[in-house]
Amino acid sequence: IVGGIAVDGDTIYFGTKANRLFSLDATSGEQRWAFKTNGEVWATPTVDGDTIYVTSLDGLLYALDKTGKQKWVFASASSGIAARPVVAGDAIYVGAFDNKLYSVKKADGTMNWSIRADNWFWAAPVVRDGIVYAASLDGKVYAVDAQTGESRWPKPFYTGSEVRSGLAISKGSLIVGSRDGVVRKINLGNGTPEGELQIGTKIEADLVTA
Repeated sequence: IVGGIAVDGDTIYFGTKANRLFSLDATSGEQRWAFKTNGEVWATPTVDGDTIYVTSLDGLLYALDKTGKQKWVFASASSGIAARPVVAGDAIYVGAFDNKLYSVKKADGTMNWSIRADNWFWAAPVVRDGIVYAASLDGKVYAVDAQTGESRWPKPFYTGSEVRSGLAISKGSLIVGSRDGVVRKINLGNGTPEGELQIGTKIEADLVTA
């Protein structure tokens, strides 16, 4: 198991390197079903309403109902996907190893738009007030319009180091952790730096704020 576990009421969901997404009873641990993908599942699945979204290194984003039946599949990425899908409004936002961030319709899995970076999108993006904030292993943080994919900052914010860790928003600022061991605070509106904290060790895990 590479990714984390998604909890939904009395059910847990998780993916494995054996090309499976499992659904288990959270109390007993009894398996309810297993869905077979065509590649390893590295990301934590996302549960939204009556749908589970899961990505795979086969390059697909799957939408399943809670019985494990496939509703649709997004197949426009040209490489594996290891990022956790993020749902906001009527769209899913997910990055792939083809250096692209995608916006996908919740209704049928068709693509709204995509943007390209200079390296993989592996970190989970965050969405706030109609803007998608996403970081790439190219060390840049992008802010784009959730509807169109057009840039909302004068230029991407450059951290100088790969960003694998999922982003977070706290007290009106974007929080980004990078592999050089620095946590940076960035202005949501214009992408300018507001401060940083030296952790001193590589940051890989998703950030969480409370």
